[in-house]
Amino acid sequence: MTAGSASGPAVEPTAPTTHASEPSREPRIEARTLKGFSDHLPESAARREWIMATLRKVFSGWGYMPLETPAVEYADVLLGRYGAEAEKLIYRFPDMGGRDVALRYDQTVPFARVIAQYRDLPRPFRRYQFQRVWRGENTGRGREREFTQCDVDVAGSPGVIADAETLCIAAAGFQAIGFERVRVVVNDRTTFDELGLSKGDIITIDKLSKIGEVGVINELARSGHDEADARELLGRLQDAPPPPRLKQVIAAAHDLGIDPGSLVYDPTLARGLDYYTSTILEVVSPDYASGSLGGGGRYDQLIGRFTGRDVPAVGFSFGLERVSDALASIGGLDHVHASPDAVVIPMSTSTLHWAGKVAAAIRAAGRTVAVGTEPDRPLGRQLEGATKLHARFAVIVGEDEASAGTATVRNLSTRDQLTLPLSEVPTRLA
Repeated sequence: MTAGSASGPAVEPTAPTTHASEPSREPRIEARTLKGFSDHLPESAARREWIMATLRKVFSGWGYMPLETPAVEYADVLLGRYGAEAEKLIYRFPDMGGRDVALRYDQTVPFARVIAQYRDLPRPFRRYQFQRVWRGENTGRGREREFTQCDVDVAGSPGVIADAETLCIAAAGFQAIGFERVRVVVNDRTTFDELGLSKGDIITIDKLSKIGEVGVINELARSGHDEADARELLGRLQDAPPPPRLKQVIAAAHDLGIDPGSLVYDPTLARGLDYYTSTILEVVSPDYASGSLGGGGRYDQLIGRFTGRDVPAVGFSFGLERVSDALASIGGLDHVHASPDAVVIPMSTSTLHWAGKVAAAIRAAGRTVAVGTEPDRPLGRQLEGATKLHARFAVIVGEDEASAGTATVRNLSTRDQLTLPLSEVPTRLA
């Protein structure tokens, strides 16, 4: 019988059934990141974590305590603190409730807000802070729009010892992470006051390392100085002796143990941010030619903008991206790897119990280890997976090893292997 005959009605064709498990027909989204914003894949992330862990040990060793603040602040908390040029770089926007907010530009102003908001904090209050900040600036080597700062600050101490301590911590931090040659360059912002320099002049002088003497003189001339006067002004600045307070800071840093050869006075060091009031510093290294590795200084009036009375403070910031780039360029991170020391390979699901005990013994000895997740795959495929993971060793657990309480340790580079009792397996991974 055919459809549509006199014997029955015609059968209408039906639309194909769509199952929930079928792939979406929506347009594919291009996987990408914004300019100036970076993913940190395992090797990079492991190196960053190692640097922060090392710095954290230095900071806590000097009696500093951890602090975290929100990524977003009210805009009026941040604005009017950095200077006109810097504030052009602040990410500012209305939030869902129409409030005027901004992303954290640095960690100094939020720290000042914390000191003003929590009056019962001990004085002096020493803190370290590792968090991301955002600046809408041109990108370059070691310079991103989103980056991590590692800061140390102390509030409530007006004397030179707090400044000297900051110099020592800056030097100690860079030495701890692997910079054998660092220079802590210091100046005092009152040097510029004594020469009658304006804020615009200071911003120009801050560019000296980038545009050179001729560039600074030309820019000073364009901003209203006679060219001869600009040249004479720069010369006077370069010959200026350290102010009396800075001499005391340097002497105190020597007393606290800084290497005298690593501490350098430079009267042209400017640090363009408006909130600095006295000591300023930057750290540079002859092994890294792309700029300073970090900077800081004293800011005795910043907290007073929140409290109505001045609270003395001084601090320093390590820029994690730039530090990572600099260390990598001199081979200082070659020893840091994201991969585990070993992969334990169970040869069947029946050996998984013993494989778990082997892995636990390796972890207890301080080594890193992953356990193979597909025990029924051929050994060759599992060894291939361990090699792609960049593990140094494979620890093979078959029926014979499980029965005897042993494991076979295979060096994935040399392919040498040895069956050992469990107690000897961790030492073999050294």
